Amino acid sequence: MQTLRKRLTCLYTCTTGLILLLVMAAFLAASVREARQAQKDQFQLVWNSLSARFQSSNAFSHGFLAQTETDYQMILHIRENGTPFLYPGAWTPMTDREVLIQRARDCAEAEGVFMDQPPVSSSTSSSSLMVIPGDQKDRYYARILVAATRQGVRSICAVSYLPPIRYVLGRIIVELCLLAVLGIACLWLASWKFVGWSLKPVEESQKKQAQFIAAASHELRSPLAVLRSAVSAMSISPQKKDTLLPLMDSECVRMARLVDDMLLLASADARTWSLKRETVDMDTLLLELFEAFQPACREKGISLCLELPDQALPTVSGDPQRLRQILLVLLDNAAAFTPSGKSIWICAQVREKKRELALQVINEGRSIPQEARPYIFDRFYQADPSRSRKQHFGLGLSIARELAELHHGSISLEDDPQGRTCFMVVLPWMES
Repeated sequence: MQTLRKRLTCLYTCTTGLILLLVMAAFLAASVREARQAQKDQFQLVWNSLSARFQSSNAFSHGFLAQTETDYQMILHIRENGTPFLYPGAWTPMTDREVLIQRARDCAEAEGVFMDQPPVSSSTSSSSLMVIPGDQKDRYYARILVAATRQGVRSICAVSYLPPIRYVLGRIIVELCLLAVLGIACLWLASWKFVGWSLKPVEESQKKQAQFIAAASHELRSPLAVLRSAVSAMSISPQKKDTLLPLMDSECVRMARLVDDMLLLASADARTWSLKRETVDMDTLLLELFEAFQPACREKGISLCLELPDQALPTVSGDPQRLRQILLVLLDNAAAFTPSGKSIWICAQVREKKRELALQVINEGRSIPQEARPYIFDRFYQADPSRSRKQHFGLGLSIARELAELHHGSISLEDDPQGRTCFMVVLPWMES
């Protein structure tokens, strides 16, 4: 189970972690797009301001150009009639300024925009947004504007540094990596707890299965041991056959009963236990049960009482043989633990509001200890660990509970004010 828990934890952590990483990757991709768009928007904003000033004013001071280059990491190159404006530049890019300007001019000329030639069809012409590569794996945005003047032609070239996205999103990337590590660690812990909680019923089932096998083996060993001893005794002393054969027959009957009970429970687990449903007259069923069980109680010196309400009991939809089996299990247990001179009651109550029929089997025998009550419906459970009562295997109440649930009812051990043992079977009754 520990190996299975580790494997499932790894599986859940990997699958959920992969989903988490995909979500973070999608978020990072969106952040990259937003950062690129922000860079583009910033360049366009500065370019619009420069082009507007370029077309409305003939004066560009060194101070303005230097401030603009420094603030936006740009290269500004102005030419008039083929002569560059005498400005050395205030910002030094990774690639030589002249190289970048020439590359921008080459890209613009490929679009038909020439810095030293006036526009043909209009007063101004402008290149599109260009991405210029540098010599150090650096990249730049660039645009060129050419305007016709009375003196000839003026042009401006703007080249803006495009920082690598890892610098722009450096903090976000670090935070995402930390979140991914922390998230995967939390997923591992949560998966470990969740898998442990999920496997708990499986562990309990395995434990119960082991207990079931151990108890079944114990119960089967006893009759087999008796049969082997009887066979051995008969082989030594054949004259004892008449004495040993009844003993062997009783042990075979006991073992067959145990196997039948185990098969019934196996059918219940496999949901193949079918009922022959019909309308059952509960007054008739209880009276027949009382008459059938009274001789056995009289033989043990036990008084068996039947208490029914004055009005007829409602009918129940179910299998009469299985309903009788439920009550026989309860009566058999009651008779086994009720001493001579005491009484057993079979009672019936009609619950009008809930439309239920409550059947009770009450006995004055030894009460069931409080610590044993949560386990009395478990298979092969016996409050007596020595299992001295060979007529009981600890399966009767389990079978009775399965049968009650098949009839959409329930069975429980109720507290009795007088300290008696009271088992209650609750069944839904049919509409009249």
